[in-house]
Amino acid sequence: MHSEVDTLYQKMRGANGEELFAFKGMMNDDILGEILSRVEDTLSEYESLMKLQRRINVIAVEILQNIFHHFEGVDSTTVNDPSHNIVMFLLSKGKDAYYIIAGNYVPIETAEFLKEKIDSINNLSVEELKKRYRKVLSNGDFSEQGGAGLGIIDIARKSGQKLDYDFITNDNRNSFFTIKVSVPV
Repeated sequence: MHSEVDTLYQKMRGANGEELFAFKGMMNDDILGEILSRVEDTLSEYESLMKLQRRINVIAVEILQNIFHHFEGVDSTTVNDPSHNIVMFLLSKGKDAYYIIAGNYVPIETAEFLKEKIDSINNLSVEELKKRYRKVLSNGDFSEQGGAGLGIIDIARKSGQKLDYDFITNDNRNSFFTIKVSVPV
């Protein structure tokens, strides 16, 4: 599985315009903070529109927080195994959009939950997304996975695009989840 993740990472690097920032490695609190800091610094160098910078930064924060949240659920017998403690994060700029691509291992049950959640969000119109966001926010409609799905809804709202995702599953405990978000310029 680890070699498939390496291949995926190499394939995604350079496939979506100019690479601005890339990370692949072990995840912890310090690394999460460092990635967020580097993304913010990189965006300030490349993008003069503050509103667009903030949108991209909010999406990056949501994606990384989701990665960190779901990463904590990975089978504890494999969490210290470097082959299962892999996170990838890429920020690139194409002609018409910025791209944020991230990936991490999630438990099989979480993979099913994420697939259902993202598919349902991708089927909503812009207005339906706004309504769903307000409903979840006001109801505190939290799931068994620990979240209300607000992060995924917010990513879709802020990007204005459908969320592209995939899962690589080679064992019966964990899947490698990737998400790609396009943010038009």
